[in-house]
Amino acid sequence: MAFVDIPMTSTRLRVAEGFWRAAMVSLAIIPLGMSIAHRSSPLYVVLSAVFCLVATCVEGRIRPFLRDLAGALTSPLGLAVLAFFGWSLASAGWSEFKSVSLFSLGELWLPIAAILVLALTLPKHLTQQMFWLLTGTFLVAGIVIMAELATGLILRRAIGVRSDPFIFNRPVLTLLMLALPLTAWLLGNVRRGVIWGLALLLFLSAVVIRSESDAAVLGLAIICLTFPMAWFLPRVTFGLTAFAVLMAFCVSPLIGPITAQLITPAMHEKIASSHSRERVELWQSFGFVVRQKPILGSGFGISPRMAETTIAQKVPVEHQRMLNIGHPHNAALQIWVELGAIGAAIAVLVAFLTLRMVWQLPHLTRCASMALIAGAGPVALVGHGAWQGWWAASLGAAIIWMQAASRFQTETKL
Repeated sequence: MAFVDIPMTSTRLRVAEGFWRAAMVSLAIIPLGMSIAHRSSPLYVVLSAVFCLVATCVEGRIRPFLRDLAGALTSPLGLAVLAFFGWSLASAGWSEFKSVSLFSLGELWLPIAAILVLALTLPKHLTQQMFWLLTGTFLVAGIVIMAELATGLILRRAIGVRSDPFIFNRPVLTLLMLALPLTAWLLGNVRRGVIWGLALLLFLSAVVIRSESDAAVLGLAIICLTFPMAWFLPRVTFGLTAFAVLMAFCVSPLIGPITAQLITPAMHEKIASSHSRERVELWQSFGFVVRQKPILGSGFGISPRMAETTIAQKVPVEHQRMLNIGHPHNAALQIWVELGAIGAAIAVLVAFLTLRMVWQLPHLTRCASMALIAGAGPVALVGHGAWQGWWAASLGAAIIWMQAASRFQTETKL
């Protein structure tokens, strides 16, 4: 790093400050960037992490950073995450499509690595002004999404880019996650924060309802329920969240048969817009895959090619067709499919250790963080593939902003 050799300390500090500012701006513009390019959040978190590393080098603080990194990775949560990474990497060894598995590993773990760098370096630098910038890009992104959908994506059609309405589901889910650290910051640091927090919620609700994302509607409803519960009944909410995580992983291999029995034809008709019949069939098909390799799984990231595997040939013929969908639209089930019971057990451990860390946070940040987990869980259980990089990056960005919001937290009385 040539910057380390800059002779003037004041010059070096000014250069470092420039990189810190670039890192903060990169993170703050994620909402707007996602509203334009709906898979772009990994670009912004990786770019922000690179800027943070350069700034750290310029300041001559690489050794303290490495010590912090070693401490994070050897903590109980860090070791659990490393175990999940190690098992994911090992499973690529028995994947029938190793290149697909390795690509999925990169798609997931590159943004996670970037988020780790950001978590260790950036929160202490994020300022009130950057929260206002995030608020601005949040609002502009929501307006862009609603305007695009209201006009039938006429601008995208005119310039010849992808113009399916559902592409805005990803930026809407990103807004859903980022709304929680923004709300925590508004409540703790802005005059009449409750009013502004409610206004943000109403704006987000308008965006979510206008979109085609049923997962976002579900996540928003659970967030609106969880936040006040966590405020007034923190222990009950914590216990229910932990129980829900455990049940999600215990039930997911059987979710297909269970929902097939519970959801009647009349209910399917009422919720046809959410493709409930297709989801149930999909869960049944991937449930049969789990039965073939229940302990080890079929290999990380193999779901997009599952229909072409020898495992698929052992699935009943009437259920093979749905394996072409690409993933089971249920993160817990996908972990069972690809990483088996061992991977599912490690994932539960990671979730529980995360909850334990959340419990130790100050009250306001803890409430927002539990709502974040409670909202992200159902989205992952009914929506996108488990390893999509945009989701890891967007969720990770919300965590970084939550860390920063915790720094600014003051005693708030509602």
